[in-house]
Amino acid sequence: MKHVRNYLLILIASTFALASCSEDLQELDKGEDILTLSASCTETLSELNSDSDGASFSWSKGSNRGTGSSISYTMEFAKAGTGFATPYSVPMGQGTYSISYTESDFNDLLTEDLGLEEGASVSVDVRVTADVYDGSVDDQTADTTLTVTTYKPVSRTLYLIGDATPNGWSADNATEMAWTAAGKFSWTGKMTQGNFKFITTLGSFLPSYNHDTSGSGYSLVYRDSDGDPDEQFQITEPGSYTITADLLNLVITVEKGSEPPFDMIYFVGSFTGWSFVEMTKDPTNPFVFRYGAVLDWNDGGEFKFGTKKDDWSEMYHPTIEEAPYTHSDVMLDDTGDYKWFIPEADCGKPYKMALDITPGSESLTMEVFVPYEGIYMVGDATPNGWSIDDATAMTAVDDYDFTWTGDLAAGELKFTCDKKSDWMGAWFMASENDKEFVEGTETVTFVDKQITGNGDIDRKWKVSDAGNYTIVLNQLTETMTVKKNY
Repeated sequence: MKHVRNYLLILIASTFALASCSEDLQELDKGEDILTLSASCTETLSELNSDSDGASFSWSKGSNRGTGSSISYTMEFAKAGTGFATPYSVPMGQGTYSISYTESDFNDLLTEDLGLEEGASVSVDVRVTADVYDGSVDDQTADTTLTVTTYKPVSRTLYLIGDATPNGWSADNATEMAWTAAGKFSWTGKMTQGNFKFITTLGSFLPSYNHDTSGSGYSLVYRDSDGDPDEQFQITEPGSYTITADLLNLVITVEKGSEPPFDMIYFVGSFTGWSFVEMTKDPTNPFVFRYGAVLDWNDGGEFKFGTKKDDWSEMYHPTIEEAPYTHSDVMLDDTGDYKWFIPEADCGKPYKMALDITPGSESLTMEVFVPYEGIYMVGDATPNGWSIDDATAMTAVDDYDFTWTGDLAAGELKFTCDKKSDWMGAWFMASENDKEFVEGTETVTFVDKQITGNGDIDRKWKVSDAGNYTIVLNQLTETMTVKKNY
């Protein structure tokens, strides 16, 4: 295994580039200095002190025998008594006379690079070699022997497992956490309602780190037998979480993020034949999911919302049984299998709905949609520019689809539904200002400027590539399809 060492290299040989030339020349003559090696180390290494000073080595300059040749140095470490037959070497270069290791780095050097026993008292031979670039001068060496007690790291891998985690209870496919420091791991991602714990080895349920219910907060306990208690941590509210685990201090942290608890929501009910139909994520609020459709009567008039494709767990329901579609209170899989209900007399109509899954503020807004009779384009990219009275009309295909084919110049555009002269009417706008107008299908944002707080919203598309386009806008599904003809 290759490790990144935190070598603290102390340059003692020279001062800096602006020192005098005579001092530089003087350094070339190392005289008859005898090479010596000094060493100090922590006798018992500990993972708890992984960043503390573990071992330090320094050496004298040695001698170039007056040749004026430079000297480079090499540090070597080997199992004691092996005569440096298979050493671990660290080239030090010129002008460097010391090296230091943290307790973690020195433990890794001894146990991984040299293969010495973990958690045991071991002896290591250490040698520094001075190599004079003049071949007529023999190499000089100095050595010493250290005895130190190594440690066995708690684990270099850690995995999340449980029905609250992305991969469930599969030990073979448990969710890997990232190693951040000695005994410390971190992971960020989506979790659902359920339980979780930690395992150290893929494919094995033991050993594991479980919830220590005898302690306070999120304490860990090491479990290495099926006979030990199997207490687990619990997620009560789905969402995005960051989990950190400290195996040395046996604690974890669980922090809920600000992302939506689910990436997709599905409309499901008798109207869909109980199949799961994807809703559209609001382009400006990732917690809101929208759906527009004509809801024809189909044996029951019931619906609810799913969070996973074809999965009946973790559904969003109304808080009462047979709730009218105007009932706005929403809960996530609590009591019973409540559903919203639309009587047959109210079916066959177009509806728009918006489900807000903000935790603690879940709500449903749903109403019969009355389509606008016309949709118009306005902006300096359109044929009639910024004249709202003479805005470019699109052609109605049916009650909901409008289309237009023609030339667009480079510039901006948006869509008005009512051509209000004060510009405070109903609009279809881009999800962000200066959004590039490109080929494909995208979600558009409906903005009613009569609603308090909407008056200053003004997001337009930016046409960079002038040309002939075909645009189809559906005011029920709130989608736009663009094709560039030439």
